Amino acid sequence: MARLGESLAALFLEERGGKIVARNVRSGRGEIDLIVRFPDGLVAVEVKTRTGGDPRDAFTRRKADHVWQAVGGLKPKPRRVDLVAVSLTRAGVGILWIPGVS
Repeated sequence: MARLGESLAALFLEERGGKIVARNVRSGRGEIDLIVRFPDGLVAVEVKTRTGGDPRDAFTRRKADHVWQAVGGLKPKPRRVDLVAVSLTRAGVGILWIPGVS
């Protein structure tokens, strides 16, 4: 399910002008789901996918801290962290992009 969410998020961001630079980047003890280049610079993207409930609930302050720790080990360093929340329901797919989430 996570891979499906990441693929959907990548397509969504590409349709909005992003270029996927890398997926599942390991940095230190963490991982960054997507690194995306936009005209204004690099962005680290955390993708949360759920079939029930709100995927945004899974992006806690602790998770945000872990993502920023992983971002700190990258060169060049992304300028911000975005969240893409993917909801998979019987009614279809919902995608919410939250730039600069943390």
